[in-house]
Amino acid sequence: AGAAAAAAVATGVGAKARAGGRRCRRSGHAAPAAVALRAATGKFSLDAPAAGELRFVAGTAAEGRPGAKVLHFLRHAEAEVNAAGRVFEKDDPRKKAVRLDMKYFDSRLSEKGLAACKELRVGTYKGRAAPPSVQLVLVSPLTRALQTATAVFGCGEAGQPSLVSVEALREFCGKAFQPCDSRRDPKELSADFPHAAFENVPAGPDTLLGPEVVESPESADARIRWLLSWIRSRPETNIACVGHMQILTRILTEHMAPAGWDTSEYEPLSNLDIRSVTIAFD
Repeated sequence: AGAAAAAAVATGVGAKARAGGRRCRRSGHAAPAAVALRAATGKFSLDAPAAGELRFVAGTAAEGRPGAKVLHFLRHAEAEVNAAGRVFEKDDPRKKAVRLDMKYFDSRLSEKGLAACKELRVGTYKGRAAPPSVQLVLVSPLTRALQTATAVFGCGEAGQPSLVSVEALREFCGKAFQPCDSRRDPKELSADFPHAAFENVPAGPDTLLGPEVVESPESADARIRWLLSWIRSRPETNIACVGHMQILTRILTEHMAPAGWDTSEYEPLSNLDIRSVTIAFD
């Protein structure tokens, strides 16, 4: 058991947890010059902006350390596919059928979701405080996440943070192809979101997800290591990361928790939930 625990810390992949800020352990991540991400029949690669070993602590042990950064992980607002699925009970087969419907390809936010983003921005959404002030917003290239980041942080408006889309934050689908989690070509996305940068989204069609193509957990973890390596190379110290339920949960429970972030006080991420984590790289 001790050897297994040591191996988990060395790779930055730990036991499942819920999602939190206190304990301190060390997490070591290999950050190769190029990270190859493979799905069942697809391949994706990006050059890592920082080569070499990637090590960090998270939670209270990172607070006050030189170069510490605060990452604010935000799940997108309600999407049309979410709204359509909530009509049915959890075990109703029609609920699953919604997520398999091509009608919801790269699902957009629902009207309720858009309104909730505007409320969160001014601190009137379900009694929550307004989002933290950040210097940079990283976002999944899926439409609902781009809409959320734009509305919540005012990206594209004068004096507001820049918006950078990264493939690393898109949803993780390891069991079945779901059209709602598929990505459009970045050229098309750029036309809809001209204020966002898409240099870190592979050109062309989606190669991580499609009919009979799903992503492995190893691929998702490689994406996360790429993301943390890229963040380490940036000068900003307050960064928002806007994404999805499965990928954000994996970041928090499988990478932040082994590095020391306490997950015990948190429930699973709901729409527009924010988890803030202090992280310090060695």
